[in-house]
Amino acid sequence: MTNPIKDKGTTKIAVLAVAIEKEVKGKTVAIKEVELQKPHSGHLRGVNLNDICQADFDAGKIVIPRISELDDRDMLNLDPANWAPLLTTLATFFVNTER
Repeated sequence: MTNPIKDKGTTKIAVLAVAIEKEVKGKTVAIKEVELQKPHSGHLRGVNLNDICQADFDAGKIVIPRISELDDRDMLNLDPANWAPLLTTLATFFVNTER
């Protein structure tokens, strides 16, 4: 599968409530923001779009690692306070928030 070209117009930043400590190249880094790419149809395999719009935990756990730097292990160890910003940012790709 090829990766689409990253377009800044199709990314959004989720500001985390609690920084994630992650080891990168032998150094511990604190991640305070997560950039989410706009999902393409392949990223949404096996997920109900309605569940994403309702900020469902299981749907987010599947899709977020596909569209961000976070992996499956990060999702399992995620502080509960970080779920709201991640899931609501993901949902904004599918609902019109501008009026």
